[in-house]
Amino acid sequence: MVGAAVALGLGGATASHASDQIEVRYAGSVSDDLGILQISARSGADVKKITAHLISYTTQTEVAEVRSKDFRLFSGTRQDGVWRTREPLKLPEFGSYRIDVDVTDADGDHVRQQSAGDLAYYVVAKFGALSVDRAAIDRGHREVQVEGTLYGRWPTREVKPLAARRVDVDVDYWTQVTVPTDERGHFSTSVKLDAAAPVQAVFRSDGGTPTVLYGESEPVQIGVDQIPTRFTATVSDTEIDYGESVTLKGTVEQKTDDGWVPLAGQSGGVLFGPSDAGTDGVGQFTTADDGTFTMEYTPWQGGYFQMALNTEDDPFLQASKGTSGIVHVHRATKFTAFTASRSDTGQVHAEGLVDFPDGWSPATILVDIQYSADGTEWTTVATDEAFWGGSGYEFAADVDHSTAGHYRAVFAGDDSFQSATSQSVAVDAAS
Repeated sequence: MVGAAVALGLGGATASHASDQIEVRYAGSVSDDLGILQISARSGADVKKITAHLISYTTQTEVAEVRSKDFRLFSGTRQDGVWRTREPLKLPEFGSYRIDVDVTDADGDHVRQQSAGDLAYYVVAKFGALSVDRAAIDRGHREVQVEGTLYGRWPTREVKPLAARRVDVDVDYWTQVTVPTDERGHFSTSVKLDAAAPVQAVFRSDGGTPTVLYGESEPVQIGVDQIPTRFTATVSDTEIDYGESVTLKGTVEQKTDDGWVPLAGQSGGVLFGPSDAGTDGVGQFTTADDGTFTMEYTPWQGGYFQMALNTEDDPFLQASKGTSGIVHVHRATKFTAFTASRSDTGQVHAEGLVDFPDGWSPATILVDIQYSADGTEWTTVATDEAFWGGSGYEFAADVDHSTAGHYRAVFAGDDSFQSATSQSVAVDAAS
């Protein structure tokens, strides 16, 4: 047969009668090796003979007959498998061909499946590695030089450069420029990026001869060299009472060859809270010409301001974050009752109630009982833990002190609660 046809043959008797046990599932090109014909078939007995007929859609004539000896079992079994040609087919013309298939099994059963599939006999576009002159852009250098070579992979597996073909260079999967290839299939151009993005060469149908199917290079990711930014911040007060406000003054700067300079007109957001996980929104800011912004906030608990720069509109700026110093918020503490008197045993018995009217109370409430001979210099003589008693947190202590003097109760306070002192009570000396 002529070179366009591939003659094949497997031994075994043939039978012309149809069998419902034989099924041709599909026939077609291997997707990444178009000159290879594959056929999927099954039968109740071993498949002994496969013949494929390639029919031109243009002329409706048979251009090649592919016989059994050039097929090999690629996967599965002879009763249920996929057969592929050992070598790529050699056809006189590119195009798409209808595949009719004859299958005969070991029982002599035979079936002919017309239009079992299509053979795509075309050149496929392939690219060598794409070359770029920079891995990242910056604000002053956004152009990227792109070079590569376009090849064609023939169905016979021959690979050759494709000259005078049009190549699209895509940025972030959108075509930015289209360039022709030279006699060596080489192309060169530049693209402009406004943000980090993949750059890729793509061949799409260009109407040239021969017809070449779609192909694309591996994408090359181009990054951004961002300008460092930073926050500095001060707060008007680090110790406030519950209900008071605090003022945050922040400054945003960017790093230049001349050092750190103010970053004007830049927006961002501010949070406040005791940790990264527990924050409340404070608001948004836009920096003034000197890079500063001011915000006032009334926190309900202690914490610090967390500032973040919004750089969505300027990918060349680093999205930095900053924090302020810690602000302690002190909730109110007050003594609602305190007494001290000499007991029958000669000890001084002191007791009272302490309250926290802002709604929260410390986990542990320690109250110091203090003594002063003259009401000016005080010394702690006892400490008691106060517990809820229904109308306040109760505490009491007995002090071995025989001399006359003054007694009072003191709650020392902490980062979250105010300190408080009761009224003082004079107690006579022991008789």
